[in-house]
Amino acid sequence: TSCSANSFAAAGASVCTNCAAGATAPAGSTASTDCTACSAGNSLVGGVCSQCAAGKFSLAGSTTCTTCAVNTYADAGSSVCTNCDAGSTSPAGSSSTNDCTVCAAGSAVQSGSCTQCTAGKFAVAGSTVCTSCSAGSFSVAGSSTCSQCGVNSYAGAGASVCTNCAAGATAPAGSTASGSCTVCPAGSAVQSGTCTQCTAGKFSLAGSSTCGNCAVNTFSGAGASTCGSCAAGSTSAAGSSDCTVGSCTQCTCPAGSAVQ
Repeated sequence: TSCSANSFAAAGASVCTNCAAGATAPAGSTASTDCTACSAGNSLVGGVCSQCAAGKFSLAGSTTCTTCAVNTYADAGSSVCTNCDAGSTSPAGSSSTNDCTVCAAGSAVQSGSCTQCTAGKFAVAGSTVCTSCSAGSFSVAGSSTCSQCGVNSYAGAGASVCTNCAAGATAPAGSTASGSCTVCPAGSAVQSGTCTQCTAGKFSLAGSSTCGNCAVNTFSGAGASTCGSCAAGSTSAAGSSDCTVGSCTQCTCPAGSAVQ
């Protein structure tokens, strides 16, 4: 009796020997050399070497086709899967480069998928990693760029928020450390983000966030750290820049009374 397909027997054999896995031979084969391994991109299906479908691959002599992993793809009859371009992803079993999707800005390929960047990092479209913000800037989660810290605040590298300088201190935009914060000197205070000289009739100590009004019967010029007292016989209202000589007012007790 002749051996069936994918097996062989020499003359005088009592049984037919199967070809190695992934190899075929015509019926009636007489030697192992008649067995031919399925070529790469094919596998043995129902005793016949059959081309792998798109999205799968095989090496020579394979008995099955293997599904392409995530972020790779393969045409029909492929021996290997091709990687998607850096910064793009695809599901397992993808069949063409069209299945590869570029990661959107604010995300990057992490663990095989497009993952949103955490706060303090950023990414442009098609990135493979999220990059930490440089010192003097910050970002929220999913950012495509980092924003500069405003005046009177600062941040180190990878910051999610900028830290405000202490009250009464200023710093330029994009400052990188608390050492960039400068205390306003006496006679000035933080106004509209900068150290501004106190106007006449007001005063401040070093590091003040506001200028205070001089009390009644005191006065000051511009940029004062303290208010001076009015001379005897003169007065001033609160917030005055000078004093006015007072006028004497005669007091008269009603009839039938006296000062006690």
